[in-house]
Amino acid sequence: MSLVVNIYKKNFLQRYDEDGIFPFANSSDFPGLSCEQGSFRNSAGIEIRYFYYSYEAYDPSKLILLCPGLGPGHRGYFSEIDALCRAGYKVLTLDYTGCGASGGERLSSCNAPVKDARELLEHLQPEGEILPVGHSLGGYTALCLANLLPAVHRAVVISAFADISDLLVGFLKLRLLANRVKRFEQKLDPAYGSLDNHAYLASTQDKLLWIHSKDDPMVNYSLNAGQVLNLNNPNVRVVTVEGKKHMPQYTSEALKTMNAWMGEYNRLVREKKLQTKAEKQAFFADKPVTRMTEQDPAVIGEILRFLQGACEERNPAK
Repeated sequence: MSLVVNIYKKNFLQRYDEDGIFPFANSSDFPGLSCEQGSFRNSAGIEIRYFYYSYEAYDPSKLILLCPGLGPGHRGYFSEIDALCRAGYKVLTLDYTGCGASGGERLSSCNAPVKDARELLEHLQPEGEILPVGHSLGGYTALCLANLLPAVHRAVVISAFADISDLLVGFLKLRLLANRVKRFEQKLDPAYGSLDNHAYLASTQDKLLWIHSKDDPMVNYSLNAGQVLNLNNPNVRVVTVEGKKHMPQYTSEALKTMNAWMGEYNRLVREKKLQTKAEKQAFFADKPVTRMTEQDPAVIGEILRFLQGACEERNPAK
């Protein structure tokens, strides 16, 4: 196995849990937000936890499937969940294999979230229109679900990539090395690893909204959103923002706050002024996470206008 694949496995295919230090939000931080939760075992026998969130009087004809990005589960997306629920939607989300509250020794592949989300929908058989909304790895997941599922006709893709090689070439610089990782992923999960999202994006009649910041350091804009723009498919709308790095859905003030707080935290850790878990927790005690994750009204407005057209248009069967 090549060095680049070993590095990829070590740095990407690992277990993702909360460290108990960063103050992730809970549903109780949003008065009136209800939470129903459950679990099922996926085809690999791993327990996957899922969660329904809503406020009163939500629209039962539409269900948002929120696909989280890479990390310790869905709890990093409560501001997004709250914004969508306040707009009258019920939101279904999950923690992927190897993440958060779900089982699994590690994230087994970049396509494990796609498989988990698809099997969750098969398990629940929810009524109403399914609207995938995802960020980063979750954006890739939402895109794959739109490609795979005949029942999905509309999806929101934020700061995402169409193919694992498109993501990695931004870091590795050489397409040859990125393609080695792609072949490795295809071996891990042949059914999902060979999915051709480029062909889908070029010809789909589904409606897709792709949101990306030009200065994204994690998922290169030109190699991803830029490629999608060049396809000139009128059904795929790309919204470009400036200066939002990997979180275009956040306000500029939220990003400044996050950078300031996390910069100070990392400095104090380096200087060994925060050493114990209790000291690190105390640093965040007076720093509400919602200030770091405040949603940009303009971006959320774009998403909501797009989603609200979901039942007004019907696409031909795939």
